[in-house]
Amino acid sequence: MIKKIMVATDGSELAEKAAAYAIDMAKQLQGELLALFVMDDSRDPVLSSGLEIPFRDLQKAFKEKLSEIGEEAIARVREMGKEKGVKVSGKLIGSSSAVQGIIEAAREEKADLIVVGTHGRTHFLDVPVGNVTRKLVSARKPCPVMVVPVS
Repeated sequence: MIKKIMVATDGSELAEKAAAYAIDMAKQLQGELLALFVMDDSRDPVLSSGLEIPFRDLQKAFKEKLSEIGEEAIARVREMGKEKGVKVSGKLIGSSSAVQGIIEAAREEKADLIVVGTHGRTHFLDVPVGNVTRKLVSARKPCPVMVVPVS
């Protein structure tokens, strides 16, 4: 029985489509919904460049901006849930990779289902699924993954 659904969001339009689907499903199943935003360290321009100490201010600004984007993305999913009468909890986490963060959060939160879009913020519509979604589907995880298509 699916009672706890976790939707991964990056604030993109495609993530909002996945969130809308997860909200409808949570309402039908009378389940819980958790909106997750992963602050992926691999996107950090300082860490990925190999530069260190002189760029701490840049790194701090990047993390603050990413946190702000995450809070906005979670707030949007909460707002969408409120419009449909579904309570949405939110979680913003840091991880070395989006895939690992999603898997760890699903395990910690005891999610019964993970919902993601086919693509995220950096999508290329000429490929069937984005890199994070592809890796998530093929990874070992504690529950099934539902992929919501673009159309």
